[in-house]
Amino acid sequence: MGKARVAPFKKTTIPRLELTAATVAVTMTKMLEQELDIMNNKVYFWTDSMSVIKCCAYETSRFHTFEANQIKIIHEGSDRKQWKYVDTISNPADGASREQTVDKFLQNKRRLQGPDFL
Repeated sequence: MGKARVAPFKKTTIPRLELTAATVAVTMTKMLEQELDIMNNKVYFWTDSMSVIKCCAYETSRFHTFEANQIKIIHEGSDRKQWKYVDTISNPADGASREQTVDKFLQNKRRLQGPDFL
């Protein structure tokens, strides 16, 4: 399952957008596990954002309210060992957020098959 979101009209930072994407990934995973009635599967979350990786590792740092709420959702729905880094070039999710023609998007096999190293 995949999900893409467009940036909001209100100006926000890239790290906040990345943190929101991580929160969506955790929320979607919980929903899929409940709907498909599958539990105890090994789940990994892949991101090309080092700020998300670092936020997942923080346990006691102080954050602004928005970041604290997002990190709380991430911590409650995942373990920091589940978060892995993928470089931007290999990230299959980037195809949904890059400007491209529909034909080029549909021809992109990486979004369905994942990067070669998987």
